[in-house]
Amino acid sequence: MLKERLISAFLGLVLFVIIIFSERFVLTLAVLCVIEIALWEMYHAVKISDKKILMIAGFVVPVFVLFGFMSPEPQSVYMAIWVYLLFLFGILVTRHNAYTFEDIAKFFTITILVSLLFSHVAWMRQTENGLWNTFAIFVGAWITDSCAYFAGRAFGKRKLAPVISPKKTVEGAIGGALGTAVIMVVYGLLVGAFTSAQPNILHLAELGLLCGVISQLGDLGASAIKREYGIKDYGNIMPGHGGVMDRFDSVLFVAPLVYHFVGAFPIFI
Repeated sequence: MLKERLISAFLGLVLFVIIIFSERFVLTLAVLCVIEIALWEMYHAVKISDKKILMIAGFVVPVFVLFGFMSPEPQSVYMAIWVYLLFLFGILVTRHNAYTFEDIAKFFTITILVSLLFSHVAWMRQTENGLWNTFAIFVGAWITDSCAYFAGRAFGKRKLAPVISPKKTVEGAIGGALGTAVIMVVYGLLVGAFTSAQPNILHLAELGLLCGVISQLGDLGASAIKREYGIKDYGNIMPGHGGVMDRFDSVLFVAPLVYHFVGAFPIFI
């Protein structure tokens, strides 16, 4: 099992690095693939995958959301969401015997949550210093979990969310946030040492601290859904690691944070 996890983690990391350093359009297509797979997993997780018409519409929406913001008129993203909402309520009115408001609410929430939030990864790549800012998203999302794990092992006593995730502790959560702030600064210094980008240490530390908090919120939120629907993992696309949502749940919430933070407080000059 450990060997399987290590092999899939290594292959996943290699693929991730290749995609991040590729042309921006390649990253955008990769983000779209991740969104579509995550939607498939979520629809099955909350048991609405039998609603075929709504599933097909849900798979179409990310295309307009993702590429709409990169068009000359980014307001088209909001238009796409509005049209999708009209479609859902149209289905509710015309086929009320087959579709309930609960179905409509689940599809809208999941589709927009995954599509809109994760699209920020591709949108970030289009900005100034986009490559290093995009890397910062994953540093902020993935490093937190490791920092929280080691801090919890060393100091953990009080349970953070015993019903949702019994192994997480308050001390681990604090260590995860503080550790991410430190690693984010180190990341900025490394980028500054090997490129012409100049890191802003204060902004990097602030961003790291915020990522450490938001990342854990995203992870716990995804765990709460799994707990409610009685599943261990969202999928098995990565042997030993679960599905796309299991690996990217924290990225969903960190990506918009980093995107808007660096827009107001650049971490690289």
